[in-house]
Amino acid sequence: MAYFALCTFDLKNASYQDYQNAYSDLERIGLKRVIVAENGKNVIIPTTTVSGEFNSQSSTAVRDHVCDQVQVAFHARGFTSEVFVVAAGDWAWGGRTT
Repeated sequence: MAYFALCTFDLKNASYQDYQNAYSDLERIGLKRVIVAENGKNVIIPTTTVSGEFNSQSSTAVRDHVCDQVQVAFHARGFTSEVFVVAAGDWAWGGRTT
């Protein structure tokens, strides 16, 4: 089954380049800053938040997988961070700008 994962994070004492590296690492995991809506329109997720779709047996497994992969990627770069991950099945999301 497909599950939607949302990850928000903060890097302590990080530079602009550190954040760019983090986004690059997260994209390799399958977490992106831009997602495509049902109508085909690109939606930019607010800063320091990424999301992706993962196939698994449960939302718990997706949550644990994403948390573990983010932790490994950030540890490899020497980042000190706070990370929050939500995983859900049968999801709906929306985006707006003001």
